[in-house]
Amino acid sequence: MKIMKKKNLILSVVVILLTTLTYAQEEKFFEMVDDTNEYTIVELAEMDSRFSTFLTFLKASGLDTSVEYVEGYTIFLPTNQAFEDMKLGELSQLTNPENKIKLVEFVKHYIIPQKVLKNEFNSSQVITVSEDKSIKINTELNGQHVAIGGANIIASDIESKNGIIHVIDQLVTPTDYFATSY
Repeated sequence: MKIMKKKNLILSVVVILLTTLTYAQEEKFFEMVDDTNEYTIVELAEMDSRFSTFLTFLKASGLDTSVEYVEGYTIFLPTNQAFEDMKLGELSQLTNPENKIKLVEFVKHYIIPQKVLKNEFNSSQVITVSEDKSIKINTELNGQHVAIGGANIIASDIESKNGIIHVIDQLVTPTDYFATSY
């Protein structure tokens, strides 16, 4: 019986350590750039092919111009891999020129009109994206792990000339929950 308790304890400690290490290690992006502050968010994203899908949506929405020239905002930048789970019908619906309003709404889910660093998020926050949609923030491990609408921040606090980038691994999922925080 004591041996089983020790094995369970050891197993629990190993799982906790692996989880902590996984959340603590962020992926590296924009390593080819000496100083990210010299470039806008769009310029940085254009330098890394891992963001080409979101850039396509951003440009098709027409919001790329606003994002390029406005200062002081935060963008949750999904990798191309984040789009892999998107159904083909959803993808074609967003890229259809007749649905530009839906595309603009989709892209706006990834932009906050102020600079927010990763350590400033907490689990009591939501980001209001429309009258009936919000995005829930979840934090774990004393803010080491932050999820935005179900998408995990895998690289954070990348400062650019005009804002902050948080790279995310999934698409943001808004909910019908409503509260005001940002």
